[in-house]
Amino acid sequence: MIWDLIVLVFYFLVVFYFGFHFAKNTQKEDDFYLAKKEIHWVFLMISLVATETSSLTFLSIPSLSYKGDFRFLEIAIGYIFGRTIVALFLLPSYFSGNTISVYEYVGNRFGTSPQKTISFVFTISRLLGDGIRLYVSSLPIAFLLERMGFPISPEGLGMIALTILSVVTIIYSVFGGFRAIVFTDVLQWVIYLLGGIFALGLILTQMGETTIINKIQTLDALGKWKVFVFDYNLTGDNSYFILFAILGGAFISIGSHGTDLMLVQRVIATKNLLSGQKVLIGSGIVVFFQFLIFLCIGSLLYVFYEGKSIPPDKVFSHFIINEVPSPFLGILVAAILASAMSTLSSTINSLSLTWARDWGMDKWFSPRILSLFFGVLLFFASLIPYFLVETWEKGILEMGLTIFSYTLGPSIAVFFLAKGKRDLPISGFVFSLLFLFSILLTVAVGIGWKLSFTLLVPIGFCLLFGFVSLGRLLKKV
Repeated sequence: MIWDLIVLVFYFLVVFYFGFHFAKNTQKEDDFYLAKKEIHWVFLMISLVATETSSLTFLSIPSLSYKGDFRFLEIAIGYIFGRTIVALFLLPSYFSGNTISVYEYVGNRFGTSPQKTISFVFTISRLLGDGIRLYVSSLPIAFLLERMGFPISPEGLGMIALTILSVVTIIYSVFGGFRAIVFTDVLQWVIYLLGGIFALGLILTQMGETTIINKIQTLDALGKWKVFVFDYNLTGDNSYFILFAILGGAFISIGSHGTDLMLVQRVIATKNLLSGQKVLIGSGIVVFFQFLIFLCIGSLLYVFYEGKSIPPDKVFSHFIINEVPSPFLGILVAAILASAMSTLSSTINSLSLTWARDWGMDKWFSPRILSLFFGVLLFFASLIPYFLVETWEKGILEMGLTIFSYTLGPSIAVFFLAKGKRDLPISGFVFSLLFLFSILLTVAVGIGWKLSFTLLVPIGFCLLFGFVSLGRLLKKV
């Protein structure tokens, strides 16, 4: 295990190098948050993919094909459609002015109240969701420390792991700014992808050529290569019914890549509209093939562990822990951390950006001070699961991972209304209240009717859009 720890230490040192290497000339906002729009679109595209890929993606995507088939690719197809819509419809507006935060665009159309409200919702959802991701991402480090025989409780090791992960991420985010984050993202994505390819190759090697052919035929007979679901279930879950899956994937992608500052930041950091469109559409294609690799891992693990009782959500972790030799275990753990740190560093930078521009804090604090503040806040958010009993911990983990589905629909409606030429029939303050009410109503409808997650975003969009349309009708009466 000592070699695995050496690999992790080396990885952290490389990340430190990137942070301090790009620490020069990052005091000004246009450099700290957008790198003066000097970075080539290919690097920004990879950074975008790395940012939206968390450690949960690394560990959970294989579980989908392990317990099912390849139907998750329907949603990935929807992602491509959604990003194309954003690239052609919303993106031109973001490049038409000199805004750094996309929420400034909302403020220019509807006033400061909606601008600050959507910024606040973004802040809360990011702190909750990514704080939990930070907690989950620290578990592999805690596992390595425990295997090395440290005489500390699992909770104590978890705290140490969280502190290490947080300190490294905060340092290179605060000192290097957006430029360091992007190029570190590229490095981390390469590690993440190579880790997945290595795991896939290791499974194939251990199975043997003859066994592989037989097992692939077995998977085909079981229908585990199935991608498209054309059967609508009148009583069951229809999340992956082809129409719902592609439509839901498109709406999720429109919301995340059209209204979420953390992801849109990488797009508007390009030098022109055409480059931004390449970043968006290209990232969707890369994500599709990335999902394909990890779904293949899950299917092969199904036949690799044939007959063994392993929870699907833990099967890839089980393989990594028990089958990967040292020091390759350290490399795979580094891949898990890489997928987490790229998301967390981007969260820190984007939260700093929205409070600098949308709340005017840049009059009082430098970008680095704001980034340090939100990095520390994110660390404390990641400690929440340690203070909850197990049943509540499971609940908040699920809530943290699904909260974006509840907020994205109304957020999309805000930007589509801003894109239109018509003014609001209500004041900006009332519009902000309707925006928040639409989120709460989406949560109530989704939980009360137990709707599939692919329908939550369209429902939230229709609710806010419907409220504003109703306001226009009442105004005419």
